[in-house]
Amino acid sequence: MPSRWLRKEGILPVVLGLAALGVASYFLLFAPELRTIGSLRAEVAAKDAEVAEAMKLRTEVAQSRVGEGARWEERLRTWERRVPPTPDTEHLLAEIGEMAVRHNLKAFGLTVAPAAGSAQGGDPTAVFAGAPAQGKEGAVEARFRLTFRSTYRDLAEFLDEIPRARRLLTIRSVSVREKADAMAAEIELSAWHRRGR
Repeated sequence: MPSRWLRKEGILPVVLGLAALGVASYFLLFAPELRTIGSLRAEVAAKDAEVAEAMKLRTEVAQSRVGEGARWEERLRTWERRVPPTPDTEHLLAEIGEMAVRHNLKAFGLTVAPAAGSAQGGDPTAVFAGAPAQGKEGAVEARFRLTFRSTYRDLAEFLDEIPRARRLLTIRSVSVREKADAMAAEIELSAWHRRGR
């Protein structure tokens, strides 16, 4: 019965006409806007991807800059820790003495070696006060001569510990002579401290 009523009154053509008008208006009015919205969404997605890539690169650069800066700061702290601002002779001699005792060095003697090209003799204050920096910018070198008797093993362990000392020490020369009861060794060391500003 309802279908007869629709045919009788002519409502079906009106409903179909309205539906066709709705579909036509969708394609004429809304479809271009929806295409524009779709293209804007794609553009926004592309820009978001570019921004994400830029932020990722910026983070990587910042991390590498921080990492590189941290490495340089650590090197600077190590330099300042191992090369004191003053000669600090007491602590240096105490550290060398501790190393000598730890490695069973016998007849241990420590003297100040004359700096190359200077006639300062054995006065440690003269060496520290007047010695020019030799090969290290901003650092002053003081040379020490160590003499002792030991076994080869004790000598090797002593030499192995020198680079790990609290102070920056460099070995200038090592000479060894065989004796009847033990080996006699002579080592020339350089200790460094920062030049006063």
